[in-house]
Amino acid sequence: MAALEKDAHGLRLRKFNWGTDRIPVLSFQYEIYETNFPGCKVDEEFIEGYSVNLRDATRNSNENLLVLEQDGEVVGFIWMSLLSTLVDACVGYVKNIYVAPHLRGMGYGRRLLAAADEWFRSNGATKATLDASIDNQRAVRLYQHAGYEITRYRMEKQYSDADD
Repeated sequence: MAALEKDAHGLRLRKFNWGTDRIPVLSFQYEIYETNFPGCKVDEEFIEGYSVNLRDATRNSNENLLVLEQDGEVVGFIWMSLLSTLVDACVGYVKNIYVAPHLRGMGYGRRLLAAADEWFRSNGATKATLDASIDNQRAVRLYQHAGYEITRYRMEKQYSDADD
């Protein structure tokens, strides 16, 4: 995928670079996980593990990371993966997506998802999937406007120490 020319806001989409982009992408995880996963605390161990996963993704041809850059600063990213399931030979999966708060509602999430669609299709995926927090209705609307449909529910049951 070719990098986009800078738009009117000075933004462009480009391939993730481990050396320059790791720290800003890691910094986004606080908002992503603490907002979308109640009770989740992003700590040093979490960041270390996520960093290892990012590094592994840069070495895996079935994964792709793109960043949204504005005037040399990373302000968003998307992490994509190609999966094989018992039902589908090749499915595109959006592992993570983020756009800085001051740029939300301006089409950059759609632009990241369109780039994912392009990469998925060019690599043989027959469909794209992602997970979304039910509480993040803004993201759910973005995904629906990008053509995603709710096809199943993921249900959780919480255990407490008192249940033992």
